[in-house]
Amino acid sequence: MSKIVTENLSIPDEMSQSWQNIVNLLATIVSVPAALIMRIHPKTIEVVSNNDNTPHPYHNGDSESLGQGLYCEHVINTQQALHVPNALHDKDWDANPDIKLGMIAYCGLPINWPNGDPFGTICILDSDTNQFSNTYKSLLESFRDTVQAQLATLYQNEKLQQLNQELKSRVSTRTQDLVDLNYSLNKEINKRRAAEQKIIYHQRHDLGTGFLNRTSLEFETEQMLLECSKHANHQAAALHIGFTNGKLIQAKYGYDVWEGILVQFHQRLNQIANVDLLVARPTSTDLVLLTHSANLAETLNHLCAQVLEASHSEFDVEGDRLHLHSYIGVSTTNESKTSLGLLKHAAEAMRACKDSGRKYSFYSQDISDVQTNINQLESYLLQAVRSDDLLLYFQPKVSPTSHQWTGAEALLRWRHPILGDISNETLIHMAEQNGLIFEVGTFVLRSAIQKAAEWATQVSNFKIAVNISAVQLKNPHFAEQIQDLLEAYQLPVEYLELEVTESGLIADESTASNTLAALHKLGVTLSLDDFGTGYSSFNYLKKFPFDAIKVDKSFIQQLDNCEEDKEIVRSIISVAKKLNLQVTVEGIENISHEEFIIKEGCEFGQGFFYGKPMPCEEFEVNLLNQQTGDEIKPSLQ
Repeated sequence: MSKIVTENLSIPDEMSQSWQNIVNLLATIVSVPAALIMRIHPKTIEVVSNNDNTPHPYHNGDSESLGQGLYCEHVINTQQALHVPNALHDKDWDANPDIKLGMIAYCGLPINWPNGDPFGTICILDSDTNQFSNTYKSLLESFRDTVQAQLATLYQNEKLQQLNQELKSRVSTRTQDLVDLNYSLNKEINKRRAAEQKIIYHQRHDLGTGFLNRTSLEFETEQMLLECSKHANHQAAALHIGFTNGKLIQAKYGYDVWEGILVQFHQRLNQIANVDLLVARPTSTDLVLLTHSANLAETLNHLCAQVLEASHSEFDVEGDRLHLHSYIGVSTTNESKTSLGLLKHAAEAMRACKDSGRKYSFYSQDISDVQTNINQLESYLLQAVRSDDLLLYFQPKVSPTSHQWTGAEALLRWRHPILGDISNETLIHMAEQNGLIFEVGTFVLRSAIQKAAEWATQVSNFKIAVNISAVQLKNPHFAEQIQDLLEAYQLPVEYLELEVTESGLIADESTASNTLAALHKLGVTLSLDDFGTGYSSFNYLKKFPFDAIKVDKSFIQQLDNCEEDKEIVRSIISVAKKLNLQVTVEGIENISHEEFIIKEGCEFGQGFFYGKPMPCEEFEVNLLNQQTGDEIKPSLQ
């Protein structure tokens, strides 16, 4: 049989269209501007297929002369893969012609005809530095195999045509060749089908975990609802699981480690939950479980418990033992008969869990209304921050023995014309949720320090306390911000107290420790707020450089009727004194409360008995009156 000259073989339109789909999909998955299939000729190399879903400098039919040190020419000559993360930093490739086109990163593989002749390359290029992970390299190999399978089919078809011509004179002697060729052709067709199935799989699944992706989640939900409609007693449910520490783990250990943890979580869930589940990953830190059952209520209660058990189990990562902080939102076909409604309700229920602190929650219209109100409040808050409509209230901190005002806590308020007064806790929570905490926190610090500096010229030893959120503590430049504000308003550092809650320390102990150490070195007074309500309050006094504690008001409210609360407060004050810490007791509302803290030797009290939170002007008048001898009497109500 005559030798097949592969240079003369033309690529049919059907195959060209298939290659177009391949390079488009490759560019989308890997997130690069250019994905190409190149064909080599005796003196040139030509672009035969380029992705058309992102802008780049290559076009079908573009060609370059050989011998210029092109990436693809090197791949073909060496018959080896080439990976150049950044040609500008690589002396072997810093003169490559593609640099002029803006492409500095390259990853490519050789493509050959089945007889060994080089066809060209399949490659991806990036205008930024790109390490091209092993996952993406494997994906590139899969697509290369698909292209080679198609070339093999084309080659075998050409070979078959030549054989048919020769068989006119040699039919009887070449029958076996045809049988062998037919078998080979079928094998190549099967390989092509397998490669196409692989492409379909990548289109429907998350590459990092193998779970269904967002698009497939909606499709599979539709199919599940359709299946349930065929059985009168079957109901379906979606469980939306949010991992609040997912982004932190991603940032600290990398995406590959986080995705490995999600796979382990799914495996552990399968081992303990005897329920048929479909698992999808709609976002990087969330999972959705789909299930249906004839006894759905029992199934869901069991499943939620198993999800929490799997979350609380330990994951060993680089010697660290991690737990997942999960919140579960549940929606069933009782609330929605559509796939979009089912998924939307589950997501709303999950967000409600985060706001309430519960571990799992079933969707209800009340949750939807609350979420709508929260969204409305957040929108109003954004306008308030931009319009400078926020204000500060101040509540006095008092010496219980002299009733002298020794300081004040700055509390954020927002007086909305329609919604009325919004409190400090609600504002801070909303600001943390929608990313405004830096703007809001800066406003509180700046305003409080400014007023403290004004009062410092008229009142001696008067300290302003400001609450600090977990987000602010995670800012590595927070101590520098405090120092800049103190210098800008000329406030002595000993006149500022920063109050930190246990939740702020739990969020990221390592970063919080560095920030608190820097603030302590600066000389700011550090106080552990809401003391006694958390799991590790005493442990934090050992870990972090606190100067003071604030006993939570929950222990004071039942003080008159509960001996246990009295003993708890006595113990807290006793331990604090042994550690040379100042003690402020919150929630002082009557004279018996005051007599108790005086007897226990507490230095400071705070509560409605001494004064409610007041607008700045009212607080200032009372403060200055006290300095001139007009004592402010505590309320006896």
